[in-house]
Formats: sequence, C-alpha cells, structure tokens
Amino acid sequence: MHKSIKALVSIFYCGDNLKNEIKSISGLKPRNIEYYKLAFVHRSASFISPEGSTINNERIEFLGDSVLGFVIAEYLYLKHPDMSEGELTKLRSRYVNGSNLEKFSKQSGIDKLIVTRADIRKSVHITGDAVESFIGAIYLDHGLKKTKQFIIDRFLPNCISIQNSSNSDYNFKSEVIEWCQHKKLEYSYETNIHPSSKNHRPLFICNLFISGVIIGVGTGRSKKDAEQSASRETLYGFK
Repeated sequence: MHKSIKALVSIFYCGDNLKNEIKSISGLKPRNIEYYKLAFVHRSASFISPEGSTINNERIEFLGDSVLGFVIAEYLYLKHPDMSEGELTKLRSRYVNGSNLEKFSKQSGIDKLIVTRADIRKSVHITGDAVESFIGAIYLDHGLKKTKQFIIDRFLPNCISIQNSSNSDYNFKSEVIEWCQHKKLEYSYETNIHPSSKNHRPLFICNLFISGVIIGVGTGRSKKDAEQSASRETLYGFK
C-alpha cells in the first residue's frame, strides 16, 4: 500500500482525533466530518468512489477560494472606505496570496493533515490550496457567517504583515510570477530602453505578457523598476 493511501486510511478512520484537530484549527466543532476529509485529499492521492466518481479536493478548493476572496473583499471594502477599486484589488491580492496561505497552513497544522503523493517541500501550493479547501469545508458545514468569523479572526491575524508596507518595498513581480505559476499560465517580461530616453538618464519600458498577451506596461529608471511597474499594473486589473 502506498504511504499516501496509508495516510488516507489513517485520516478516514481516526474520527475523534480528526474532529479534535479541526476544532483546534477552526474553533468550530465539525458537524459533517466528510467535508473535511475531502478537503485534505490532494489530487495526487485521488481515488475512485464506489459510485465511480474521482475523489479529491479540487472542487471544494474552488469553492473555498471564492469564499475567501469574497470575505476579504468585503472586509477591505468596509475597512478602507476611501480606497479606489484598483487599490482594493491590489491590497486583496496581498492578503490572498501563496505566501500567506502557506504560512497559515503550517502555523495552524493544516499541512500535517494533507494526503498527497507529491513532495510538499517542492510543491508549496499544495499547502496553500489545502487552506482554501478547508475554508470550503467550513462553508459547507457551517455556512457563511461562521466562515467569515474564521477568516477574519484566525486567518487574517496570521497573515504576513502587509498593512504598513509601501509600494516601494513590495515585490509585485514575485507576486505575478507566483500567481502565473499557480494558474499554469505562461508569462514573460520584455524590457527595453524607452524611445524618449536620455543617455544621461535612461528610462526603461517593460511589457508583461501573460499567455502571449500584453497585460501590463510599466516604466522605470532601471529594468527592475520597469518590471515592478508593469507587475503592479497587472495586479490592479488582471487578478
């Protein structure tokens, strides 16, 4: 028996232990343990149910991703009444990113419950995806009100501190690359000297391509600044 299948059997048949783990992480007593069991099965450990369905956490992850995005959007909308749509979009992407999801997964212990054949150390998105799946399970089990409470009271305080970080020290390029890799989208940066550039003070222009289409354009006094500018524009409108 493959070790991931052994882990799967272990999780599925340790009902009280799993319930205690879920309550410790979420602060909520699970009512339907099957939602949470499903949330921890990565696609690499998929199996077929007696009815012929493929069992893994992809569908419940999709649900959790949507719920998390909505709750964070509402939270920021109410918290920052003077922010523009673009600023809110950028700030949301800085909360709901792979780094924060992975960080919460490890701090909460969700990463210890994942059933997978993949090497989590080499596939960091697995741990983050499991957080979204877990949120999907809470939503199905307890509804939106309790899920919002979990996200705001438990997820947000564990996020990497970003509220006081400025645009100048935030790595927008890294965020774009991480997001593209997560969505399996091809991306490339094309950076050149701007036609109007002066020799004594060069100006660079960068086009950011995603799936072969120019999504972001930025300028800067260095290639790095131009790429950051293009990435920032992309995060405003594309995510």
